[in-house]
Amino acid sequence: MARKLIAALVPVVALTLLAGCGAPSGTDGDLVDDWPMLAAAKIPSPPVGACYTTNVDYFEPDTITLFSFKAVDSCNTAHASETFYVGDLPGSAASGSAPPKGADLKDGWAKCDSEAEKFLGGDFHDGRLALQVLVPSATQWTAGARYLRCDLAEVVSDGGKPVNRTGSLKNALTGDKPVALGCAMEVYDTDGTTWLDYTATPCTSAHNIEYVGTYTAPERAFPKNADERKAAIEAGCDALGAKFLNMTTAQLAAHKQVGIGYWTVGEENWNRGDRSSRCYAMLFDKKTITRSLKGIGPTTF
Repeated sequence: MARKLIAALVPVVALTLLAGCGAPSGTDGDLVDDWPMLAAAKIPSPPVGACYTTNVDYFEPDTITLFSFKAVDSCNTAHASETFYVGDLPGSAASGSAPPKGADLKDGWAKCDSEAEKFLGGDFHDGRLALQVLVPSATQWTAGARYLRCDLAEVVSDGGKPVNRTGSLKNALTGDKPVALGCAMEVYDTDGTTWLDYTATPCTSAHNIEYVGTYTAPERAFPKNADERKAAIEAGCDALGAKFLNMTTAQLAAHKQVGIGYWTVGEENWNRGDRSSRCYAMLFDKKTITRSLKGIGPTTF
């Protein structure tokens, strides 16, 4: 009897459930057209204040990408690069069909440069620092990402070799200016004739080179050979050097112990608008000194 009772009850339950599935008042019974469409997926912008290690030996702006960096837990962990600003990509670059580079990044570079000065408390060119201007990858660009990411990295020298550091670079060009350019020893090639690099050193230790300032050339095509660089840069760096050393440019040109050298940015950065050259007072014949050259005047020393 129990089995017959269960069989008899099933249709009653089914009818009751079906009756409860009727369309609520005020609806048309279509379960599809009343759901809102999901928002399109959006590429998130990078976080400000993040720090990263890097897989490159030297920072080369024409090859550096987002994939050159790997995030670390915090800036108190050893890292090479720090994101200090993220915003929308400015100017017409955002409307391009591919991530911008070169001259298309002029507005982006200018924004990173001005934000870097606020962050550091001074011009990044005056420090052992590299400014990284980063944009979305090709895949992110296709998906609609249009952010500008600005990073700063401490480097060994103008050669762009990263330094593993801990702590933020915020205000690093204020107070005692721990990353400011100053005195150094030149590094030459094996035959001792070509200036390759320098090693930073306190001005109270033996050195033969000292930073005198950064010269920014007027807008022009990138100088690709020695003659073009001389025409574009030499007079500007000589003027900065003469002022730093307390000489006229004529006295500097005639001096027997010191001259001016310069380290110019590469073509990619130049095209972005960074037409800078860091200028250095350099002692001849590998002579060294253990004090600053600032204000030495035209006499020999």
